Amino acid sequence: MRLRRILAAAIVTSLAAPAALLTTAAPASAATATKIVGGTEGQSWIYRSYSSAGQPGGPVFGDTLRLDIEVQDANGAQVYDGTLTVQRQLPGKSWKTLKTSTSAYLYDSIKAAGNANYRVLYSGAGDFSPSDAGVKSKVQRKIEIKNVGDRKVVLQGKVSPKYKGKVVIFKKNGKKWKKVKTVRTNKKSTFRTPLPAPRSGRYYWNVKIKGSKTFAPSQTGKFYTYSY
Repeated sequence: MRLRRILAAAIVTSLAAPAALLTTAAPASAATATKIVGGTEGQSWIYRSYSSAGQPGGPVFGDTLRLDIEVQDANGAQVYDGTLTVQRQLPGKSWKTLKTSTSAYLYDSIKAAGNANYRVLYSGAGDFSPSDAGVKSKVQRKIEIKNVGDRKVVLQGKVSPKYKGKVVIFKKNGKKWKKVKTVRTNKKSTFRTPLPAPRSGRYYWNVKIKGSKTFAPSQTGKFYTYSY
């Protein structure tokens, strides 16, 4: 009987030992954190790089928005593995994919389409964890103006994208701007109105359109009329 008890104890000990080894095994290494950064010094990962409109303020409809996107680890070293997805969300719309990359970097461009949210999604790869970044962008309507008059100044403007609504004309009086008239665009998104020109000197003007959910307040910036 004593031999049987000793043998039984030996068997229990031999089975318990491997179980104890399993419970004390080292945990898997933690994933390395990552972050989205701009690839151009001093710039965000998305920024306006070109505008033909010449309007003061923020980006204008049709402006080129540059995408210079890179991924870094916690030590600031660039990460190359993984994929990127760039998406845009217009007001009242769902997210739409604009650009993708099969690597963890992207150098490309898109066009400003209106007020929007932008985000870039990094998939992660190997020990590198996924990450994302987002920005909001306010965009003006494009307002193109020119004089189509002969002996008198006749201001003609075209608004992009298609717009049917009010356009407000301001005139500078001293150091202040005064609203002088309101006109409406037609079905072609254009407007026309005469403007006075002084016999000497200049009159300064500015054309503005009120903001909305889809576009920021928009303006031409200062221009002038004169006689010769």
